[in-house]
Amino acid sequence: MKQILNSNVTRPTYRYLLGYALDPGFSTKLDTAPINVVVYKIPFEDLEPGPIGEYLEVMDFDPASKCWYEPVDLREERIASQQGHTPSEGNPQFHQQFVYAVVMKTIRHFERALGRKIVWFPRTKYVKGVREDVYVQQLRIYPHGFRDANAYYDPDKTALLFGYFSAAHQFQGANYPGGLVFTCLSPDIVAHEATHAILDSIHHRYMEDTNPDVAAFHEAFADIVALLQRFTFRELVEHQLFAAGGKLENFSVLGELATQFGEALEGNRGALRNMIGRWEGDTWVPLKPSPSDYQDNREAHARGAVLVATIFDVFQRIYRFRTQDLIRIASNGTGRLPEGSISRDLVHRLAVEASEIAEHLLHICIRALDYSPPNDISFGDYLRALITADLDIAPEDENRYRLALIEAFRARGIFPDRVNTLSEESLCWYRPQFTSQEAQAINWIAGELKPLIRELVEAQDRRTLDEHSKKARKKLNQLLMGKQPLFLQDSNWEKFLHKLGLTSLPVSQCFGDDSASVKFLDQDGKPNRNYVPKIEVHTLRPAFRAGREGRQVEQVVVTLTQRIKADIGSDEDVRPMVFRGGCTLILSLGKLNEVEYIIVKGITSYRRFREQADYLNGVDDAGAIPATALYSDGSHDPRLNFNLLHRH
Repeated sequence: MKQILNSNVTRPTYRYLLGYALDPGFSTKLDTAPINVVVYKIPFEDLEPGPIGEYLEVMDFDPASKCWYEPVDLREERIASQQGHTPSEGNPQFHQQFVYAVVMKTIRHFERALGRKIVWFPRTKYVKGVREDVYVQQLRIYPHGFRDANAYYDPDKTALLFGYFSAAHQFQGANYPGGLVFTCLSPDIVAHEATHAILDSIHHRYMEDTNPDVAAFHEAFADIVALLQRFTFRELVEHQLFAAGGKLENFSVLGELATQFGEALEGNRGALRNMIGRWEGDTWVPLKPSPSDYQDNREAHARGAVLVATIFDVFQRIYRFRTQDLIRIASNGTGRLPEGSISRDLVHRLAVEASEIAEHLLHICIRALDYSPPNDISFGDYLRALITADLDIAPEDENRYRLALIEAFRARGIFPDRVNTLSEESLCWYRPQFTSQEAQAINWIAGELKPLIRELVEAQDRRTLDEHSKKARKKLNQLLMGKQPLFLQDSNWEKFLHKLGLTSLPVSQCFGDDSASVKFLDQDGKPNRNYVPKIEVHTLRPAFRAGREGRQVEQVVVTLTQRIKADIGSDEDVRPMVFRGGCTLILSLGKLNEVEYIIVKGITSYRRFREQADYLNGVDDAGAIPATALYSDGSHDPRLNFNLLHRH
């Protein structure tokens, strides 16, 4: 008999799946076992066995064992009724379930913060010599992709690959000496790798290693997401705040990343990274920021750790500010809690505040990506993006997020390039001033794009969103490349493009008098000083955001770039370098002719060109000391390779 489906059955809003809050090793410790199994609440979607859904495709082939593991079917009643498989290090189907849950949770945070759907960066193919971008529906995830102490995002495959390995034969932490450690079971590592993929979909040019901050930013941002995301598990936060006496500066796992992975490595003595402090013998010593932190650390992970510690410092500052009234009440006005255990009621209230702060700060960090330059990111740029993004969404700043950001960045010696002061007004990206003729040009461009933007806004699914975005980008590219009579006749076109960080000049004129010393190359790598860099409309996407103060922000984010190819080697050694410039434009969705912000990395900046060339040639800012190799094998490829980077 055919089963008759009741059309009145309400489709679930969420899917609830069991998983680890921390690494599996914490489930074998008496004090943390009760809080290490949590429920991941993720948007409900129709799934195929794998799981395979709208965003993700889990493919569980284990090359080392030469076997396929049976895919988990989360639709099965026995599994769905129990919130998925029970967490288990020995069950491959739980491994599949867990990577799906963590990555979907990470995607959900990004979509809420950015106000739009995530679309993976397209693959490239060439048909009869013509480049085509191929839409990628799903990010592939390989829970047992190889046997090694590593995990990484592969942009060519649009895939996350997780390794597994044997722990060192040493007694350290909760690991079994010589036992297997699965990187796919660490929520920190899974969220970290997922963030690499999402960041690549937003700013693909951040894969190009143009200065010491780029690789460090990729690593740091992935850690920031993993670190702040764990505060969404209230039971974990309450447990750790109770153990730490309500003080975030005291030791707790809340400031550690990938503890089990770090303890399993030969000779290691703790978590992979710790953002609060370190053990010196039996004494816990909190980290103290220093103005030299940023300058003293040039290796990608070490410099990235400075940015992560800075953001965690912001979190601590806001936590202290937001909870000082609770502490005064609990301490009879002294503001100092007694040593030892504190009231469970107080812990609960502190945990509520900590979780809300972490989520707000996480979303500020994510939103700032839309206010960041399209390439050549620096930590100083990111500070300006953080301030601008938060000003847009919460002008009053009642909880002092922006002041905490400025204080924390200053404490570690991270300063933006070419600002007059560290005030909010100086740090906020500037609102451009256009001449009447430039305003007329913007009005005309907005009028041409308006129907395409309307289609983009009305798109319901990700594939349609990508198709409409591609049409709008193509149209804008035609307008900017001067294929319309209005622009061919406009003698002020170059001045207008210059405000966008672009140029209509041949490369021989881009750097003024300094151009004579530059060996320009064409697409084929041959000397050529006469070509005009093509304008690339890299992204065009709408954003619908809700602010802390009830503000609704509706914008269109556009990134424009150009590239110049040059030889930075010696006469005997040709070393091609790609130098990019351009801008991120923030437009008002309601009035497309209103440019709210321009974040510029000028294509005609010889200073940036020279700094990038020196960096790729292994010379630091002082112009004399060889730069540290980017990867553990001693290489320095201009394009990031996370497989090599994570082996450092």
